[in-house]
Amino acid sequence: MMADSIEAASRSLKNYTDEAIDKLVENIVNAQIKEGQFFNAPITFREITTAKSVFKKKLKNIYHARVSYPEVKKKK
Repeated sequence: MMADSIEAASRSLKNYTDEAIDKLVENIVNAQIKEGQFFNAPITFREITTAKSVFKKKLKNIYHARVSYPEVKKKK
């Protein structure tokens, strides 16, 4: 439930900054909590906090921008 929502929403981000990813994960999971989606789920707030942390880390790894290295020209 959390993973599907976060993954789908992450595709709509315009900027994949750490702040944008953090905000996205927090907003989605907090909305799910507010809607009562975990009411009958055997999950603690500690586990939810851990899950949010993992989602943030994984998304940041997925969308990490690589450094552009200059092209090395070979001498002939």
